[in-house]
Amino acid sequence: MPSLPPLATTGIGSVPFTDPMETVALIMEHMPQVPYWPQMVRLGYLEDMIPQAGVGVPGLKVDAEARTVGLDPQMPRHLGLGRLYEAVLGGDLASFALKTEGSQGFFALLKQLAARGDGCQAIKGQVAGPVTFTGMVKDLEGKPILFDKELTQAMGQGLALRAAWQAEKFRELGKEALIFFDEPYLTGFGSAFLPISRVEVLEILGQTLEAARQFGPVSLGVHCCGNTDWSLLLEAPLDILSFDSYGYFDSLRLYGKSLEQFFAQGGVLAWGLVPTGEELKDETAESLWQRFKEQVTRLAADLKLSIEEILSRALLTPACGMGYLSPAMARRGLDMLSDLNTRGQDWLASL
Repeated sequence: MPSLPPLATTGIGSVPFTDPMETVALIMEHMPQVPYWPQMVRLGYLEDMIPQAGVGVPGLKVDAEARTVGLDPQMPRHLGLGRLYEAVLGGDLASFALKTEGSQGFFALLKQLAARGDGCQAIKGQVAGPVTFTGMVKDLEGKPILFDKELTQAMGQGLALRAAWQAEKFRELGKEALIFFDEPYLTGFGSAFLPISRVEVLEILGQTLEAARQFGPVSLGVHCCGNTDWSLLLEAPLDILSFDSYGYFDSLRLYGKSLEQFFAQGGVLAWGLVPTGEELKDETAESLWQRFKEQVTRLAADLKLSIEEILSRALLTPACGMGYLSPAMARRGLDMLSDLNTRGQDWLASL
């Protein structure tokens, strides 16, 4: 289980900025304990989470011009799978390294941290989750490979090594490693848009998460930015559940028994306090603070836990990536998050 600073702030992924070094400096200012690497989505398609996860994976083709990721028509299926599993079974993390061209924020963050040697405790990274990734990557007939069990299992292993490679780079800087698997597709679980069973989802997630743990200490989270069957994630072998508390706190409360078990096992909630849509313009740090206080108080009563215990197992984040905000609104959101961190720390210290 993670030993992260209570109420530390971190981010989810995308940003609306275009200068990686300036963006990293902004992140380190607002998220000094657990900075994250930003996905610079306005610099081009390769900065989106699906091509970031797919580039260089044997058997896949990332086409930046067509803005697609799919099976490589020039590589026979058995050859692609063979090369992927050769790297996986050999523990070849270098084969799953992020590329400078499409992950500029990652390398900018590592460069600044190495140069400054500052005292952050952990670094947070992210990669597309296996359900979302295989739901968006298409086979040669244009169908999602999610419904091909062999390919889904193989890609989950590849994503695990992409996460493990990031974690290794963070540990090399002497920092704890925190990796979120981003699973927006799970908002469709139980609908015709995602016709797979609970058992299948847990198997896909479980195999990927367990594989990512094989290469060294790492805290693993899953981020889902919409509503879903929260018991599905709370019962998966994850350390941190990252959710949009601004929009879906009441939905999460419906899964009290699963939440009780999650907390009993040492789980951490990453509260998505700051909205990343149009709602942000109507909020202030004070309004978000009152919302958070009410939610924490209600959850503590639901689970028969102390407020101190809830706060001690909390990270604070935006509700989702900020890539669709204007740069000015994203800065405003970061300022609000810093304010919420200060208020939260004061609240915890007063208990």
